[in-house]
Amino acid sequence: MTRPAHLVLARKYRPLKFSDVVEQSTAVRALQNAALEDRIGSAYLFFGPRGVGKTTIARILARRINCTNPKEGEPCNECPSCLSIIDGRSLDVIEIDAASNRRIEDVRELRENVKFQPMNSKRKVYIIDEVHMLTTESFNALLKTLEEPPEHVAFVLATTELNKVPETILSRCQVFTFRKVPLHRVQEYMASICKKEGIQAQGDALFWIARKGDGSVRDSLSFLEQAISFCGSEITAEKVRELAGVYPLEIFLKLTSLLMDPSTPSQDLATPVVEIFDQGGDLNRFIWDYLDHLRILRYVRSGVEDSDFLGIPGSQIQTIKSTAAEFDPARISLIFEEIHQLLTTAFFLKLRNSYESRILIEMELLKIHDRLKKPSISGL
Repeated sequence: MTRPAHLVLARKYRPLKFSDVVEQSTAVRALQNAALEDRIGSAYLFFGPRGVGKTTIARILARRINCTNPKEGEPCNECPSCLSIIDGRSLDVIEIDAASNRRIEDVRELRENVKFQPMNSKRKVYIIDEVHMLTTESFNALLKTLEEPPEHVAFVLATTELNKVPETILSRCQVFTFRKVPLHRVQEYMASICKKEGIQAQGDALFWIARKGDGSVRDSLSFLEQAISFCGSEITAEKVRELAGVYPLEIFLKLTSLLMDPSTPSQDLATPVVEIFDQGGDLNRFIWDYLDHLRILRYVRSGVEDSDFLGIPGSQIQTIKSTAAEFDPARISLIFEEIHQLLTTAFFLKLRNSYESRILIEMELLKIHDRLKKPSISGL
């Protein structure tokens, strides 16, 4: 007997109701109220980063518009109309990828099809994804339809780049802005999914997965899928950091401590860099991550402990507080300025390989160490 194909988490747990959507409360509330009051507009534009629910909410809206047995502001997801849209069989909900259907001929064909009445539903719904990819001529052709659309048609346009959509199009649409989902909300959402899937996941592990997703629920779930494949049924923070290429906190604390100590031998300063070089790590990524660490260090020394703001789990914040209590904030800022200058230099030099990067970093660390030997004003 053939086993059913594996369904990835991002598709398996795609929200089917407005209430299931993670965050995006402004758009959800407005669309639910419009549905309850039977004031569905003719054109909407959803703007926001990838993977935050634009297309998902467009599909929920399409089902709610055509649902024969709606439950308040939600579709029932049980009637023939809802089921056909969920299965992608509906002839009245048309999804168009503007990236591959951007020519004026494609929009002219759409304009012709808009005139026809829906086959089995109350209204036709056109969902145009990545609408900013349309050509200028295509936008002009679409404009007339958006100005005077037939009563049986609704448009939902989605884009990640609002600045590329002409003002003439925006003025004909109700625009909703979708925002990145906070780290802790993505973490909570993934924790609930892991519970349903029978996966044991450490809180810090889910935090790093959420951070890798950068506010995108879809990207976070994709990386969670990858973490499950790598770790099995027990996901640990250590393995997730390894999978994501996150350098250990200890290596940054050690490097900062070595720089702060005037008695540190010159060769010891290069130890963290040599270790990463020998392991084939990305030294440019290491420097960027070290800059981020210095930023976090500076904030923690100022009393900031917000995980979402700092971008690290609470356990690491406590480690930094106990380890870096004696670090001079002024010296942390000085190291940050010098390392940032190092990145600027590397960019202009257009380094060709990691060995050239290693040389530049090692010499910069020696220079910073020499500068830090001099007493700071705050130290005095």
